[in-house]
Parts: sequence; structure tokens; C-alpha cells
Amino acid sequence: MKKQFRFMFFPAVVFLSIIACSTSPTAPVSSMPSTAPSGESTASVSSSSQSTQPSLPPMKPGTYPQKIQAGGVVRTYILHVPPGYDGTKALPLVFILHGFGGNAASMVKLTGMNDKADQENFFVAYLNGTEGTNTDKGVSGLAWNNGLTPELNMTVDDVAFVRDLLKHLEGQLYVDSHRVYAAGFSNGAMMAHRLGAELPDLLAGVAVVEGTIGLAQSDGNFVTTPTPIGPIAVIIIHGKQDMNLPYNGGQATQGAGKLYAKSAADSVAFWVQADGCMGTPQQASETANVLVTDYRTCAAGSEVLFYTIVNGQHEWPTLQGHTKFSATDAIWDFFSRHALP
Repeated sequence: MKKQFRFMFFPAVVFLSIIACSTSPTAPVSSMPSTAPSGESTASVSSSSQSTQPSLPPMKPGTYPQKIQAGGVVRTYILHVPPGYDGTKALPLVFILHGFGGNAASMVKLTGMNDKADQENFFVAYLNGTEGTNTDKGVSGLAWNNGLTPELNMTVDDVAFVRDLLKHLEGQLYVDSHRVYAAGFSNGAMMAHRLGAELPDLLAGVAVVEGTIGLAQSDGNFVTTPTPIGPIAVIIIHGKQDMNLPYNGGQATQGAGKLYAKSAADSVAFWVQADGCMGTPQQASETANVLVTDYRTCAAGSEVLFYTIVNGQHEWPTLQGHTKFSATDAIWDFFSRHALP
């Protein structure tokens, strides 16, 4: 059931996001159970125009550590197959991207997305990044080559990884190719921005939790997310108390490298322009702690939805936490109303 908002106008909000930190272990998953699909994929995907039912027997429901080879590199991820899957109906797929220093396993716990997938009947793939190291600042951890953090000295092609993995999973599972999505946190949120910009032919929507579309470099110039090649539905969630990627932009006071980032408002404006959104957005107060700005009159049925979490910090908000807001519920509600034509 979709949430009903009591709409009221409020002044335009400003907002931001940056690199993620995590206390969870960073070792990638590398084992593969015999019940899971076992092939490796190195091919790239250019377009998924229709869902194709695999000829293999359907996978059993469960959560499986997995690996494939993409771009000459062995990549790992955790795949969740919901209990409602029997191989007779194509299901949506959601990719989840961790923050800097986190990993796939940490996002399983952080997001609670498996429970949502079981309720709503969709697949989830939690992806592991690769090691990024800033030798000048003595910082290292699993991260994404999102195009905004060259100081981490990463060369792996993570856009190709997502393309390859999608093709691989479409050969193993009955994936609804019109309903594939990506959601990321912090450093992974920056990667979600990049995926939205470069893969609108494959993804029906992206979710950005505490991310940014631009970081300042040592010379003072900003590196930004590339110009999107087409419209795509985007949901942005950002806490006003985020000290790692400040909501209003500027210098971080916490987090790896204490980056200088563009604001959340800059991220929203970036996608409003890219999606060709017209007119005044709907603005609402869902609760005193959750403010909503929604651009729905956008090209090709896209949408830009922004949540400001007034007491939100650099975190994935949950109902059980101090924000009393579920980013997972909001993201799936948004994804569920968007599909590729």
C-alpha cells in the first residue's frame, strides 16, 4: 500500500552526500554452494529488451555467496532468492552497493532488503567492490570506481561489472529485464549515480542514500558524475546531520579523507535537469522528521524523489533506528512504480 502524504509547501531544501564508512568486516565472500548457479561470465551487456526464461532448473530460495569473472577480475557478491520464486514468473532484481570499507555482507544486515524481497517477491544481489587505497592519507578498504574518487587509485570497471553480472543472472534466474534497479550507500551511492548516468538502458531506477554527484580534488576543481545518456527514475535520501557528506555541501568533518562534496540539492538539480523534469515539484511533510520533494513530470515517465531526514546522519535509515524511517521501504515503493518500456 502506497503512503499517503498530506502536502504542504515549504522552502526549497538543500542536501548532499559522500564516501561511506562501515564498522563491518571487509573480507569479500568467495565461496559458492553447490545449490547456487556456478558459471562465470565475461561478456558485456548492451541491452535487455525482453525477459527470457532460463532453461536451467530454477534455483532454490535462499541466500548464496557467489562469484563471476568480469573484466579479467574475479568479483564476488551475495545473491538472495525469495521463497516465492519457482522459475515460472520473471521477478525484479535489485543490486545493492556498500559504502567505503563495507562489504556485501554488511549491506545484508544494514538494509534488511532480504525481508523486503521475501514480502514483495524480487531478487537481491549485494555486490562487493574492490580494494581502494589512498596512500597519502593512509586509507584503504573495499570501494567503487565511481569516477569521483581518483585518489583511491582504482582501475577496475565497475560499470562493466554490473553489465556482466546482469547478463550472468539473466542466464541463471528468470529476471524481469524491465525491472532491474540499483541502490547504494555513501561511496556506493556515488556509484549508483554513475550507474544511473551510464546504464539507463538496463536500469529502471537508482536509489542514492547519503551520496553526492561531485567531489573537490586537490586542485580545488570538482569531479562530477558524467552527463546521463538518458532519463532514469532516481530517489535520493539524505540526512541533514550527515558529517561525512554534508547535506548542504562543503567540507566533511568525519569520514575517510574528510572530503569536500557538492550538496544534496546539487544532486537533485543534476537529475531534475537530466530527466527533463518540468514544473513545480510536490512538497510534503510525511512526518516532522521526514520532508519530501517529488518531481513527477519528467521525461519518459522518470521521476526524481528526494527525502530529507531532519535528524538523519551518515546512515541507512531504519524504522528501528533513531530516524524511525525505513529507507528500504521508501526505495522499494519508488522502484515498484517504475519499469523500462
